[in-house]
Amino acid sequence: MKNLARKITLKTIPVYLLLAALVYLARPKLSFFVFGLPLILAGEALRLWAAGHLSKNREVTTTGPYAYVKNPLYLGTFLIMVGFCLLASQWIILGVGLIGFFSYYAPFKKKAESDRLRKIFGSSWDEYDRSVPDYIPRWTPYEKRGRHPWEWSRVVSNSEHQTALVTAVGIIILSIRFFV
Repeated sequence: MKNLARKITLKTIPVYLLLAALVYLARPKLSFFVFGLPLILAGEALRLWAAGHLSKNREVTTTGPYAYVKNPLYLGTFLIMVGFCLLASQWIILGVGLIGFFSYYAPFKKKAESDRLRKIFGSSWDEYDRSVPDYIPRWTPYEKRGRHPWEWSRVVSNSEHQTALVTAVGIIILSIRFFV
């Protein structure tokens, strides 16, 4: 419960309000369900893959999806957001979400994270930052990628199992709205 209380801030309240509006206004249609659900599943799969490689503040993570794209967690979040908006058939919320994602979330998170990682890792971060794109994956892996394997313990330490659970609950809620 403490973690949830820490996550509710002035910055996150608009996100929670949009999620509540999405659920309340949801009018799922089969045609959009067919496109939205795979995006959600792909986004969460990407986030689980990334979280299983991420060693926060211990190293510049360059394994798994980080060998191809610098921000796989953000990319996964983006896919999940678009997928839920399609699932709910809510174009206005999708528009607001896209504007919020590209005008605030992605730039703010990228700057804050880049500054923090530059302070911690210095030139190794700078080299990785120059070599790996932010959101559109490169075709070949980063040449200096690490070798450590994916680990479930990293997923848990990065709290991605909780995100996966919330995502699953969201799918269930919108599925119920679809069938009721």
